Amino acid sequence: MKITIPIEGMHCRSCEITLGQHLEKVARVISASVSLKTKTATIEVISPPSQAELHKAVRAAGYTIGNTKQPWLSHNPTDYRDLCIGILVVGILAILYNTLSINKIISTGSIASGGIGVAFLTGIAAGLSTCMALVGGLVLSLSARHAKKHPGATAMQKFRPHLFFNLSRIISFFIFGGLIGILGASIQLQGAPLGVLMIIVGIVMFSLGLQLTNIMPRVSAGSLTLPPSIAKFLGLKKHTDKEYNHQSAVALGAISFFLPCGFTQVMQLYAMSTGNFMTGAIVMSVFAIGTAPGLLGVGSLTSFVKGKSSGRFFKIAGVAVMVMALLNINSGYNLSGFQMPSFAQASDADSSNVIGQTINTTYTLNKDIIPSTFTLKSHMDYKLVVDSQDDGQGCMSTIMIPGLFEKPLLLEKGKKQILSFRTKAAGTYKITCAMGINRGTITVI
Repeated sequence: MKITIPIEGMHCRSCEITLGQHLEKVARVISASVSLKTKTATIEVISPPSQAELHKAVRAAGYTIGNTKQPWLSHNPTDYRDLCIGILVVGILAILYNTLSINKIISTGSIASGGIGVAFLTGIAAGLSTCMALVGGLVLSLSARHAKKHPGATAMQKFRPHLFFNLSRIISFFIFGGLIGILGASIQLQGAPLGVLMIIVGIVMFSLGLQLTNIMPRVSAGSLTLPPSIAKFLGLKKHTDKEYNHQSAVALGAISFFLPCGFTQVMQLYAMSTGNFMTGAIVMSVFAIGTAPGLLGVGSLTSFVKGKSSGRFFKIAGVAVMVMALLNINSGYNLSGFQMPSFAQASDADSSNVIGQTINTTYTLNKDIIPSTFTLKSHMDYKLVVDSQDDGQGCMSTIMIPGLFEKPLLLEKGKKQILSFRTKAAGTYKITCAMGINRGTITVI
């Protein structure tokens, strides 16, 4: 005889295993099959156990019998406590990162100078900063979700896809690096398309991070998942899996070449400037090798955590992923060129560095571009002249104006970069790096 029982409170595959083990301890129960998808437990029995016995076994596992629809917000205080711990941990790590100036410590000087050694060191820096925020954040969200749904897998089974991801990333960077070395910018995403892609990836990351926190049970149960088109683009094997496996790891590793990490963009510009397949291929693949330690470190976290600590770890990971997602959505917004109408009026301070239709500014490593805010008239031709006193460093090695000047230019010491553009309708346009990080504002009136 088989009996189906509705269960409340399940949120991952680990719940299936735990509940099944408790139900199989009940007298006269031969076997138990638990489904997270249907929120039910089906038991095969010699004779029906009492309701009291079933309720006791289900409660002992941490769940209840019932079929109440999952709430949008969790009623479990532990979820909110762990969320606060996650916010605290991520906040402390962010403060340490900024206080210790880790980004400057690992910065490699002028990327524009090129060379294999610079490419490798730049990769190390990227793997611990901007690539960690975008590529690492996406890898963390997918792999943590996969590890949470497969608690019975061994550490190596969980970690192996990360090896496939990084190997695929290195090979694809070699191939694509060679291609842009001879074909130039024709296969490189820039401007608004890049910004939109970054926003889409950020939304996907945020939804996956939200699922990991369990703050919204209905979302964690799967009501908010990757759309089929996004799942396909990210290389997931099929929409119903939505997981991080060997096939999706290989595809995601290849696609990561086009994801807008600032360091990656700068190295792509250098590879393009070589005009040679082999040089471009070697530079980009060595850069990818440099990013591997940081990205593998992210993968190892989700692969080796287990036991009672895994629940809290996944919630902390979820908070980290959501923070990185918001940063990337903001950068994507800047890159997209979308802007809000502005009714600002010109002032002496705004126009003092605009001579005719030429805007003069100076770049230094410590202060970035000075001045950085300008007010211009609509539908007129202008030139932004950037006098570089230092070489650009890290992901801030490039400069562009999304919506007005889409091509990122390298900042090189002793060289003046000229960004020629025509203003559009009234509004506010950001001066950014290739990653979309804001470094100035142009107000068009």
